Amino acid sequence: MMTVLLLVSAAHADHWWGVGPSIGTMGFPVEYPAIMPALAQNANGNNLVDPVKFDLRIGGHAVYYVGGGGRVGARAYYGANFATWSSQELTVEYEWILHKQDNFQVLAGAGLGFGHDRFGAAEPSGDNNPYLDVTYFPLRGQVGVLWRDRTRAYEANLFGTWHIAGDQRFSKTGDVADEETGTAVSDPFGGDTTKSDAALYVAVGAEITVYFGNFRNKGGGDDDKKGKKKNKN
Repeated sequence: MMTVLLLVSAAHADHWWGVGPSIGTMGFPVEYPAIMPALAQNANGNNLVDPVKFDLRIGGHAVYYVGGGGRVGARAYYGANFATWSSQELTVEYEWILHKQDNFQVLAGAGLGFGHDRFGAAEPSGDNNPYLDVTYFPLRGQVGVLWRDRTRAYEANLFGTWHIAGDQRFSKTGDVADEETGTAVSDPFGGDTTKSDAALYVAVGAEITVYFGNFRNKGGGDDDKKGKKKNKN
């Protein structure tokens, strides 16, 4: 692994890049989704699966700086609340450098991708174990700050996401054969088993990332020169 990183760093010595782990959580809404689809509610409007009140997101983030004004990136994460919900998501993004000074940057950007949520019930009814599966397409915006040295960078950001639902599949019993299907828009070809079932999957949260890679100034800038002076003393 170290050999691969050294080869990549040598090939892109004039460009900053980094790869590293991320950890984050949602802070708003208090319950996710903000609006549960009617597909997963009973006739009285009570939820048949549990919304998310606490979550932890763990994943990885890779970035590559293009020119002096921005960077491209890819992000993957797994989220869970250690009970009835899990989520997997992959996004690609572009971020603009709004401000930079010495080893500090302020960035803002946006991304899109593909994801999947699965909601379950904490208290199943009898032998039934209802679930809601949601395939979605996330739109993500974020703003953050980054501090770097020559081989590492540390980033904290606030993010907002809107998960545009594709398929929504609900089973009251937990059996795939009993699934009902809902879509975020009306499906004229869906027949009796598919219906319009709009919901609101939005979230605002915070995230921190540690990158390992190449963050040296081009040509060994001031930070490298300072390091050389320290080594001489």
